[in-house]
Amino acid sequence: MAWSAPIYVYLWLAGMAGGAYFAAFIADRFTGGGNRQLFRLATYLGIPMAVIGVILLIVDLGKPIRFWHLLTEFNVSSPMSMGTWILFAWVLIAVVLVVIWWSERFFDRGMPRSLQRLTSFLGGINVIFAVLLMTYTGVLLAVSNQSLWAGSVLLPCLFVASAISTGIAILIVGAMITNASTEVRLALNQCSRASDWTISNRTIVRLAEADAGVIVIELLALVSYAVWLANSSMAGASEGLSILLNGSLAAPFWIGVVLLALLIPLWLDIANWGKQIGSNKRVAMVIASSSLCVVIGGLILRAVITIGGQS
Repeated sequence: MAWSAPIYVYLWLAGMAGGAYFAAFIADRFTGGGNRQLFRLATYLGIPMAVIGVILLIVDLGKPIRFWHLLTEFNVSSPMSMGTWILFAWVLIAVVLVVIWWSERFFDRGMPRSLQRLTSFLGGINVIFAVLLMTYTGVLLAVSNQSLWAGSVLLPCLFVASAISTGIAILIVGAMITNASTEVRLALNQCSRASDWTISNRTIVRLAEADAGVIVIELLALVSYAVWLANSSMAGASEGLSILLNGSLAAPFWIGVVLLALLIPLWLDIANWGKQIGSNKRVAMVIASSSLCVVIGGLILRAVITIGGQS
C-alpha cells in the first residue's frame, strides 16, 4: 500500500496532539498546578487534531470497515492495531476530562474533591498514552522493511522529539490566539467555570525557551539518523539518504526540515532568550514566527521521510 498525504498528515497531527499534551502536563505538574489552563488548552487542541488524523487515516484506507477492523482486534504485534488503540484511548480519556471540566459550572462550591482526584488520575494516565502516541508515529515506520525507515531506533527518537517540539509550538500559537481574542476566551469560559483564560506571557516565553532545547535534541537525532543511514549495511539505506540530501527530496529536506523546522526557529529562540513579552510586540512576533516554522516544518519532516521511504 502506498502511503500518501493523509498518512503523513495523520502522523503529524497525532504526534503534535500527544506532544502538546505531554508538554502541558509537565509544565502544570512542575509548577504545582500553576499551568492548569495551559493543560486544558492542550487537551482542547489535541482532541480535534487526533480526530482529524483518524478521519484522514480512514480516507486513505479507502474502505471505512477496514479501520473498524483495527478496533475489533487487539494485536500487540501490529503497530497499526496498537497505534489505533493508543489513539482511541487517548481521545476517550481526553473527552472524559473535558466533560468533567465542563461539569464544574454546576457546582457552586467548586469541583468536589472526588472529581478533582479523578481528573488528576486520568490526566496522569493519559500522559502515558500521549508518550505512546508520540512514539508510535515513528515506530509505525521503523518496523517496516523500507530501507529509509527500518532497523533503527533513531527514527522513533526523531519523531518523538519532533512531536514534542511541534506540540510546544502549537501550544504557543494557541495561547497567543487565546490571549488576543475575547471571543475565544469567552468560548473557553463556557467549557468550564474558569473566569479568565489568559495564558501568562511568562509561560509563553518559558515554552519558547523549552522548545529551543527540544529542537537541539531533534537536530542531534536527525544528524545521528543520517550518520546511521550512511554507515548502515542495510540494502538501500545509503540510497535512501541520498534521496533526502541531494535527490528528489533535497529541496524540501534542506529548506523545510533543516531550515524551517530546526535552524531558523532555534536561531529565533536563542536571539529572544531571556526577553519578556511586554509592550514591545517584537518579542511576541518572533516567538509566534518561530512556533509557526516549527509546526510547518514538522509536517514537512514527516512528508519527506514518508515519501522518501517509498522512493
